[in-house]
Amino acid sequence: MILERLLHLFRTFTPFKYRRMHCQTDEDIKVEDLAPADFERAIIATGYGKFNYLLLLAMLPASFASIFSSSVMSYVLPSAECDLQLTMFDKGLLNSMTFAGMISTAFFWGCMADTFGRKKIMFCGYLVTGLLSLATCFSHTSWVLIIFKFFDGVIISGPFAALMSYLAEIHDEVHRSRSYMWLGVFFSLGNISLPCIAWLILPYKWNITFFNQAIEINSWRMFLAVCSLPEFLACVAFFAFPESPRFLILKGRHDEALNVFRKIYSLNTGKDPDSYPIKYLKNEYSVQSSEKCMQDKLRNCLKQMKPLFLPPNIFRLILVSTIQLGATIGSNSLRLWMPQLFAMIESYKSTLMKNDKRISGLQPSFCYMLGQEKSHLNSTQYVNETINNSTVACVPAELNSQVFINSIVIAVTGVIGYTLAGTLITVVGKKKLMAICFVVAAACCGSLYWTEDTNSILGLSSVFVAMSSIGGATVINIIVDNFPTYLRTMAVSITMMIGRIGAVIGNLLFPILFNLSCLGPFIMIGSACLVSAFLVIILPHKKNDDDKAKDIA
Repeated sequence: MILERLLHLFRTFTPFKYRRMHCQTDEDIKVEDLAPADFERAIIATGYGKFNYLLLLAMLPASFASIFSSSVMSYVLPSAECDLQLTMFDKGLLNSMTFAGMISTAFFWGCMADTFGRKKIMFCGYLVTGLLSLATCFSHTSWVLIIFKFFDGVIISGPFAALMSYLAEIHDEVHRSRSYMWLGVFFSLGNISLPCIAWLILPYKWNITFFNQAIEINSWRMFLAVCSLPEFLACVAFFAFPESPRFLILKGRHDEALNVFRKIYSLNTGKDPDSYPIKYLKNEYSVQSSEKCMQDKLRNCLKQMKPLFLPPNIFRLILVSTIQLGATIGSNSLRLWMPQLFAMIESYKSTLMKNDKRISGLQPSFCYMLGQEKSHLNSTQYVNETINNSTVACVPAELNSQVFINSIVIAVTGVIGYTLAGTLITVVGKKKLMAICFVVAAACCGSLYWTEDTNSILGLSSVFVAMSSIGGATVINIIVDNFPTYLRTMAVSITMMIGRIGAVIGNLLFPILFNLSCLGPFIMIGSACLVSAFLVIILPHKKNDDDKAKDIA
């Protein structure tokens, strides 16, 4: 009887206890909801779901647009050399103009994105660069195409910089790094898909004329038009996305930021937007007005940059920037010129090799084939002339399937190399991995001069591009180890700018040295990689916490 009474009291008390605890929890949540939330808490409350997956889908054409903008000309050059009367130096200009445009507006777009917002810059930027890419199809002289590619680089750096900020400001801390990882995957897919698209279009001999033959459309112009599609797709995709809530908070537009959070919350959870638990946002510092933005940003940049140019940071900055300069002189020069070089080799094999008595049945070397094809191109006139009753006309380089297969293999090798490097960097260490990559790249570049077998040429080229690219990408990790937190962003910006300068220098020097001697470009690229390897060795070791504390103090 007593036991039954105790059980009855326990059953009665337990629900009351749980109801009381539940009520307290609800009250605590309501009080917490009424308290202003910072950005991190507000974005975490939106969850992770459909909105983030749709953003990943929008990132795909945006990533392709950046890759296509900087690399598309390397596949156009062999096909367009007769139509545009391109010299080797013209080809170097076309390969480098996008990087030159990016350098000229490196700091400008940061101010524009902080003034007008991420969405406007992405939408307008991808729209304008899409129109510029489409306009390149109608270029009938080399200088018009060069100017279009320069302005393409000027514009494309804007939406790309805004996209980097948007990804950081639309994800919480847990998912932020994952979104950048996906961006790297999409860049790799873009590098692989570009030669695939070129393979589908460039080999065909299309010749369509409009307006009484005033406008002529052939395969390389059609290829440029198709490669402008990702920019238009990115423009349409980001038009459907809201402004960055982080930007709205910093502008003091809290109601608009809350509406964005509610929309993201509703899309991710399927619940009513009004059920979003956060009701108020904290006041954070505001972005300066557009009239003062440029002046204030310049003043803040100079103030932030000053410690970088004082010992000991200045010595580390020179070392790291020079390493990046050598890496990009190597990787971006040979990578962008490889389709042209492969086309010259295939053209030599199909036209000159069978009549070349000097090789007498032997397999010619890489540089011998390039030299013979270069001599043949130099003797070919761009304008039809009658010489000894025979017509001499420009014949473009051979673009058979092997040229595109080789480019795809190089791109896939780069992806595999990055995947392996992600594992090896923790085992071998950053400095050792970089030094090994640059030494291997230099060895591959030097070996190319004497290589005779086509498969060996492809293998050495693939390993070179992968190793030099991995070495250049690891520079960012070296910056983290050698600079205090408050200087890292500026150090990365300066280093990346120096890297783009290296891409311009390498692509301009490549045709000049190639016209002097086939060995010249390989000496330049191999030497750049060896210098980078040497500088990696003399880099200071990772700083300990005491050293960083001294720097900050």
